[in-house]
Amino acid sequence: MFRLYLILILYFFSPLITAQQNKALRVIHFAGLDWYVRSGQGNPDNNLWQDSSQSVWVDDLNRLHLKLRKINGKWYAAEVRSVQPTHYGIHRFYVANRIDLLDKNVVGGIFIYKGHNQEMDIEFSKWRQENAPNAQFVVQPEQTGNVYRFHLKLQGDYTTHLINWQPDHIDFNSFYGHNIMPPNSDFEIARWSHREKQLIDDNQYYIHINLWLSKNQAPDNQQEAELIIASLDTPVSPIVVKNKKAYKDVTLYPNRSYGHLFAYVYDAKQISYILYDSKNQVVKNNKVEQNHFKIDFTHLPKGNYKLVIQNASKKYTYNLQKSY
Repeated sequence: MFRLYLILILYFFSPLITAQQNKALRVIHFAGLDWYVRSGQGNPDNNLWQDSSQSVWVDDLNRLHLKLRKINGKWYAAEVRSVQPTHYGIHRFYVANRIDLLDKNVVGGIFIYKGHNQEMDIEFSKWRQENAPNAQFVVQPEQTGNVYRFHLKLQGDYTTHLINWQPDHIDFNSFYGHNIMPPNSDFEIARWSHREKQLIDDNQYYIHINLWLSKNQAPDNQQEAELIIASLDTPVSPIVVKNKKAYKDVTLYPNRSYGHLFAYVYDAKQISYILYDSKNQVVKNNKVEQNHFKIDFTHLPKGNYKLVIQNASKKYTYNLQKSY
């Protein structure tokens, strides 16, 4: 009975709560990734979530639309979550509408999420206060030192928002236009770095994008709202680490942008690695001079691999899979 209660609790507070347990989640394809579309009712703030194509869709320009809608007198929020887990690296979101004009009760969010207090957010909202800053960077839990609030005032639709998640820091950046980085300082809106808390990459973090109501209060202007994402860059990789248990001394993080597997060995010297294919044949064998290095998978065929990293005193073995 206790196990049943636990399952129900986990179900209720999952970031993807469905109205019916046997209802299949809708899946859409956007920016090279598959995304679950949320439905049902639940946190944050006990919002109702709508998964129809009028609430969440990808248009002819391959832009993602999330719409806050009033249906039969009730307000429905919208959210998507990446099917594939994400990893250390740069997450860059290209927003394509005036998010600075959202009603004071509306929240637009782009974030990396695992669970309670394991979350990195960029949020657009005044949090029900008309004259408050309308944007913030957050590393949960939201407390003094973990949040940076700023005013977002735009003259056009296009902005870029970046979360650079690394083993020892998290960098946030928002700037005008759609660019990889701000062309110059005049383009920059806000920048913030967080180094007090490390969120360890363990293949259980996912990318979320949502539009919802703070405290589930209807928009003050009684108008529907929309969030448009033109595209996004992510480090989601075809290389997956299959180990069920992670080593605390080593962090691996694939990066699709470069076709590499990055490795970080904490406080170690005399590091070497050997990469074996599915036939146990050596395909790469290297000594490295630094504890932060990369392994190029660009020209390797898809399949299963075994990676052995060794330093002066320890050996770490990983089972990997390259899916494409």
